[in-house]
Amino acid sequence: MNFPIDFVVTWVDGSDPDWRAKKSKYDSTFTTSENNMNSDKAYREWGTFKYWFRGVEKFAPWVNKVYLVTDNQIPDWLDVDHSKLDVIDHKEIINNDYLPVFSSNAIECNIHKIPNLSEHFVCFNDDMYLTAPVSPSDFFSEEGLPKYNTALSPIIPERFGTGNFQINNMEIITSYFSKVEILKNGKFFSPKQGLKQVIKSLLYKNSKFICGFWESHLPYPLLKSTFDLLWEKEKEILEKTSASRFRNPADTNIWLFKYWQIASGQYAIGDSKIGGLFSLDDANSDFWKFLVSKNYKIMCINDGFNIQDEDKVMKEFIATFDEFLPEKSTFEL
Repeated sequence: MNFPIDFVVTWVDGSDPDWRAKKSKYDSTFTTSENNMNSDKAYREWGTFKYWFRGVEKFAPWVNKVYLVTDNQIPDWLDVDHSKLDVIDHKEIINNDYLPVFSSNAIECNIHKIPNLSEHFVCFNDDMYLTAPVSPSDFFSEEGLPKYNTALSPIIPERFGTGNFQINNMEIITSYFSKVEILKNGKFFSPKQGLKQVIKSLLYKNSKFICGFWESHLPYPLLKSTFDLLWEKEKEILEKTSASRFRNPADTNIWLFKYWQIASGQYAIGDSKIGGLFSLDDANSDFWKFLVSKNYKIMCINDGFNIQDEDKVMKEFIATFDEFLPEKSTFEL
């Protein structure tokens, strides 16, 4: 491919006393609320972020630049002078009138403002790890289109889930694209999507409305120009999301930009078997073996709300990664 691809990763250390004091100033309940998208657990740092960098260096050495987006935080082991790394503080990309923000929705809808960010980039959460070699073609086509594996899917607005954001995204998408256009552009019935995805789409194609798109919870290949376009078209709602200090049911989220690519047909079909979503609620010996099996190239390993014996799970998590990726990356001091 003749174009550079950057990685963007957002990270927070929820154990940092200064950060916790700042957050408590605006939300004194966050340490005690449990099943809540703004709870203490939503910001927990397991000490595994260095393995994200080790995975990138080992499995994606071709990456152009890595942009780490944080709120005045830098891991103490990170070499900030690394030639491929730029640390971006929230104040560099978000309207300072809205700061501080503790919402991933607010942060991620502004990442296109990162100075010198390439047109083609992949956005990671810090729990999305590379666990086998990936190539640029896993994320973008030769023509520069982002690759997605998707399907038509209903949206369930769970109380502490992402459904409300998806509904808000789709309200915008369907105001620009008709059902006929979405069905035509979306490539939902291509065998390349995989049999399961095609069946899902067939089940919902005759519904009155396009309810939503299936979400893989894997890193998002994106185009900076799509962010610019939607900010031009929907500045009011994106400013409202940017001003949400905490995740709010009225927000959009980063999937809006992905949904635009799908609805407009400006994407290529991705590999349905590239990765998977897992929860530490289900961590056991079989899970740790699977983590290092290289069966998936990417694994999103969510923190859980119902982890049994958290200390034991954390130690096993770190020990497994340390055995799998034992060598320091050049991103580490």
